[in-house]
Amino acid sequence: MKIATLSQSVAMEVFPKSRHRLCTWHIGENAVVNIKGVMAKEGFKRRFDYALKYTDTVAEFEHYWNSLMTDYNCKTHKWIERLYDLKEKWCPAYNKDWFSGGILSSQRSETTNHSISRRLHKTNGLCDFYKCFLDVIDEWRSKENKGDYNSSTGNRYYACADNMLCLHARDVYTIAIYLIFEQRFIKAIGLRCQRISYEFPVSKYIVGHPTKDFIRHVVMFNEQEMVVDCTCKSYGEIGVLCSHILRVFIVHNVEEIPKQYIMKRWTKKAMNTIVEEGEDRDNEVSVVSASVWRMQSIRNCIKVINEAQHCPAARKLIDLGVLDMSCKVKEYIGGVEGDGNVSNKYVREETLLDVVEPSTDTVLPDVVEPIAEKVIPTMIQNPPKRKRKIKNGTEG
Repeated sequence: MKIATLSQSVAMEVFPKSRHRLCTWHIGENAVVNIKGVMAKEGFKRRFDYALKYTDTVAEFEHYWNSLMTDYNCKTHKWIERLYDLKEKWCPAYNKDWFSGGILSSQRSETTNHSISRRLHKTNGLCDFYKCFLDVIDEWRSKENKGDYNSSTGNRYYACADNMLCLHARDVYTIAIYLIFEQRFIKAIGLRCQRISYEFPVSKYIVGHPTKDFIRHVVMFNEQEMVVDCTCKSYGEIGVLCSHILRVFIVHNVEEIPKQYIMKRWTKKAMNTIVEEGEDRDNEVSVVSASVWRMQSIRNCIKVINEAQHCPAARKLIDLGVLDMSCKVKEYIGGVEGDGNVSNKYVREETLLDVVEPSTDTVLPDVVEPIAEKVIPTMIQNPPKRKRKIKNGTEG
């Protein structure tokens, strides 16, 4: 997958298939300094921001840019000329083939710097910085766990409660991504959809708003293989289906989002990654962080315990499973650390088959609990004599 980044050094060395882009927020700030007189004119900033951030196609960008230069007579300005020459590094219309997640600025790094700098003073040392950094990371992880929990327990933010496509999106996506999907779905309802050609199983549509959209987009839909493509290329850039495609889905009564158009990074199970036994343990991409794995495991255990709480046989199965799992974990950790095998002296030897198919023998043999020797410290057996103080006298 092609990825757009905001750091040229990272793009060239770490991610060779990425594309270097310029931060639109910094471009706007530099525009205030370099073209202060033009920015002060009425309406220029609004139209400049639209061309900077919201154009979907090259033709749309060229139209709004040329009209902006003509209306305000600023085409010959040196800073604007240089900005236009670099348009492929900042204009969204030229970067639709690279995934960026909708990020147009480097505000993530700016937010990190602000979160740390507002907690520190210039007199603080390196140890203070490290402690502050850990506090910021813990705060972010806490917010992430909260959002993960809210997404797993249910999404109450929805406007289209009875639509099957939205219900499927609510079950799959996180709350934040679902709100984006729902906003696009509501926008799709007001779009005009006109089929211009049909050769089974491919339909070709022109989709757009009759009064608001300057350029209408072409949508190709294969109803047999559930493959769809739109000229706005919003899915390739953000990873969420655009309103034009959703309008075509409404026409064809599509009730679920095709699997190939559900990006895992936006789903509720994005952080719940399982590493198989045959996979390389050094593969850091497949291993999730300890805090995320712990929260996911706790929820899974609670779910199983709630299902088994009213069945004695199921309770017994869970108890035996926990004992067996605990023993295996200790053996594995001991083997990895070179401490040898963990003793199984006090672990019961029942098997799971004894719970499923009870035998005539005693299922749970008596386990002799180890008798701990009563080791009494010497100071307790023979406490030292303490000197007693007497008022107005000597020691006794």
